[in-house]
Amino acid sequence: MRLELLSRTLVAFVMVGRCAVADAQHHPDLGSLAEFPVASEVWLGSLVGDVEVDPEFPVEVSQPGKLDWKVADGQQVAKNEVVAIIGAEKLKLSERDLELKKNRYRNSVMDIEQSVMENSRALGRTIEEMEERLTRMSLTEGEHRLLGAEFVERLSKERADLEKEIKRLQDKLDGDYFELAEAADRRALDLEIDRADLDHRELLRSSEVLAPVAGRIFIDVADSIREATVIGRIIKTGLAEARLELADSYLRNIPGKELSIEVSGDDSRIFRGGFLRVLDQRALDRNAKIMVFDVRSPDPDGAVPVALSGSRMIRVFRILDRPHRIVPKKDLIFRFPKEIEAEGWAVFIEKRWPGVKVVSVAPRDIVVRPADEN
Repeated sequence: MRLELLSRTLVAFVMVGRCAVADAQHHPDLGSLAEFPVASEVWLGSLVGDVEVDPEFPVEVSQPGKLDWKVADGQQVAKNEVVAIIGAEKLKLSERDLELKKNRYRNSVMDIEQSVMENSRALGRTIEEMEERLTRMSLTEGEHRLLGAEFVERLSKERADLEKEIKRLQDKLDGDYFELAEAADRRALDLEIDRADLDHRELLRSSEVLAPVAGRIFIDVADSIREATVIGRIIKTGLAEARLELADSYLRNIPGKELSIEVSGDDSRIFRGGFLRVLDQRALDRNAKIMVFDVRSPDPDGAVPVALSGSRMIRVFRILDRPHRIVPKKDLIFRFPKEIEAEGWAVFIEKRWPGVKVVSVAPRDIVVRPADEN
């Protein structure tokens, strides 16, 4: 009986709590927050932008020279694929020069090894000769008496100097003198060949023309060029992009990944898209930012029609982290103009719906989070 009574009390407490939350989200003048729509994005504005279906990307080179195409006109290529070589003759000369230096390097290494062996043997022979000389400088007792003390003393000094020199040379022969000399010569050769290889690879990189994107390539220049220029184009079939120049500081400071767009087609279909990249191209307004969005067909397997290309009115939305209530400003601005002007949107909303959090103030809507969702 007590357990049943406790259960009923708990249920009543929960119901009272829910009613309290509901009451907090209802205002006699504003009505119930639950009457307003829920959305996962909010409209930020409509801007004129350019839509390009099957966009073209230029293939550019930064130096003059003779072109050697590695792909055929109209061929499908991958992003960063080498499509052409510029200055192939200079590159071939560099390859031949590098190969010659590598051959000389191998010969020089053998010369160093041979020189080390010969020098080591020569030093050994020198030591042997000095040891034989030292042996010849040994005197018998009779020779000591015959030659006299002064000569013997001078001879002894010469022997001591010779013994010291033999020891020095023997230490050199037994130590790592020749190994260190050989290693130093090898490092000098390695440095020379590494520099030659680096120069060749840098020349190769500067000579290679890479595809900026994947797509079908079309060749515009097939021969030599005198200056940096566009030599071809890559068309990304099946792709549509929209470019928007965002001059408004509020819009351009929003991270691109939080933006989405809508474009209306001539057949009233709505084409949506998401952020791709910020364009490096300079905007007309120095403070503006050019953003590129993809444009997708509303049909899962459908293509964006070429007719969508051109200047279009593009609607921009901010993507919310989760669905929120959307309160249109027009429902309130004409009823409470003085209060809104004095308090601001956030204070006005949060004061009249206690516990409600204003997430964002968009151009025509207020994004709010109800108290029971905080």
